[in-house]
Amino acid sequence: MKFRCSANLSRFIVAVIFLIADTSILCGQEVSVLAVVDSTHITIGDWLNLTVQVKHGGSDIISWGGWKDSIGVFEIIHQDSLQRDESGGVITEKIKLTLSKYDSGEFVIPPIGIAYKTPGDTALRHAQSDPLTIHVSSVQVDTSKAIKDIKPPLDVPLTWKEISFYTGIIAAIAALLYAIYYYVKKRKKPEEPQVAEEAKIPAYILAIARLRELEEKRLWQQGNVKAFYSEATEIVREYFERRFGIMALEMTSDEVFARLKRFTLESDATKTIESFFIDADLVKFAKYIPIPSENEAVIPTGLQIVERTKPIEEVAHNV
Repeated sequence: MKFRCSANLSRFIVAVIFLIADTSILCGQEVSVLAVVDSTHITIGDWLNLTVQVKHGGSDIISWGGWKDSIGVFEIIHQDSLQRDESGGVITEKIKLTLSKYDSGEFVIPPIGIAYKTPGDTALRHAQSDPLTIHVSSVQVDTSKAIKDIKPPLDVPLTWKEISFYTGIIAAIAALLYAIYYYVKKRKKPEEPQVAEEAKIPAYILAIARLRELEEKRLWQQGNVKAFYSEATEIVREYFERRFGIMALEMTSDEVFARLKRFTLESDATKTIESFFIDADLVKFAKYIPIPSENEAVIPTGLQIVERTKPIEEVAHNV
């Protein structure tokens, strides 16, 4: 009887130890990024499938950022929707992209990075995948074979129903274009003086004024947090367009960071800009809910970015 009780007690203790170990592993789950391709050797114009996978503990707030038209030198042909799976308390998020390259040689898919925040910690953290080297070879032409003519296209006549359908579409497009032309022509003259006046105002002064106007709207205090962050970043992006001559409004945050590296900005200013945009992306795209102190810091941070990046001659002029 004593032996049986001791055996049961030992099993219980072992089970508790495994439970504690398993819990510690779960709590210590770190955010990791893995990028894999279906092939490292392709021919010019072939499609290359890239899968990006992020693993985390489930309570982390993940910001994927996003891609516009390309990743490095590779053109994005197609992008699947984000897939999410949970197993053993670990969340796996992955997305599949189809890439292509129209030049031969050895090229690198750069590290794919994400930003994230952990519960109870406002610090912004980063994780990224390893770079991938892809070999793109040219198309081999068999010169021993004769050149053949391309087959002519099939001649498929249109039915009256199809003709009526396409005619209706053309008429609707023409009407829409005329309405747009009339509207623009009617409103163009009254708006021209305002645009001309704004063009005379230095970019940094206009940005500061708009940030102050945004502060007076009290958007986040009224619950419009996402709109508040969107308008704040839009003001800074418009400032960058006039200040540095880059199309910041049409770029992703990562593309803006890459373009700004061409200019001699202080390292602290660069870090402030990156943190400003990534925090906004978390709110706009990752459904992150910032605390009041983070909301209060948005306008001062935007003003700091403008002040620290405005032209030197304008700084001297105001001194």
